Amino acid sequence: MRLLLTLFLVLAPALAQSVEEILDRVEKNLTEPWQAVVRGTFQGPSGPEELEARVYAIPKEDLFRIEFLKPASLEGNFTVITAKEVWNYLYLTNQVIISPREKAQVQGLGFSPQTFGDPKALAKEVSLRLVGEERLPEGVAWKLAGQAKGNQGFAQLELYVLKADPRPVRFLFRDEGGKVLADLKVVAFRRANLTPAALKRYPKDAQVVRR
Repeated sequence: MRLLLTLFLVLAPALAQSVEEILDRVEKNLTEPWQAVVRGTFQGPSGPEELEARVYAIPKEDLFRIEFLKPASLEGNFTVITAKEVWNYLYLTNQVIISPREKAQVQGLGFSPQTFGDPKALAKEVSLRLVGEERLPEGVAWKLAGQAKGNQGFAQLELYVLKADPRPVRFLFRDEGGKVLADLKVVAFRRANLTPAALKRYPKDAQVVRR
């Protein structure tokens, strides 16, 4: 019995996971270009709305592209995230709104778009802690939760990271009262052959506005 207790005390620190360790695993796992679909619901001006978007990422370039399919108010819009800027393309006005990355939000969505593909950047904005593990359809996932620092468009976050293939598979955003602002799942994930030029493309006749 004493030997078992000794072994447990020796092994426990090695088995324990920290938020930093988990996000390091995500970063190492997602070094190559990838694409996925983000699907779920978010709280719109008139109530809950469906969200569906394609996400493309070239992590080594710190480059992401999000193309919106739902809701109708965002359909045709897309967001490009570079190392320093966020470009919001608005289909109805044919404009590209360019903002500093730290201040940018998707028009009509209410939270920063780099959330989808850069959990380490997210961790700088949210005081995350490891809550435990949860079994999801994709497999067992670490559950991270925390409070937003400052005005992020949400107050609380739950982030689920798949253990077997370390990557975010679900984001749950809440307001200060605990009301769900968005519940988004990352599906159809795969590695892909992507180029910076493809992710940065926008209509040649679009008006570019800097803010």
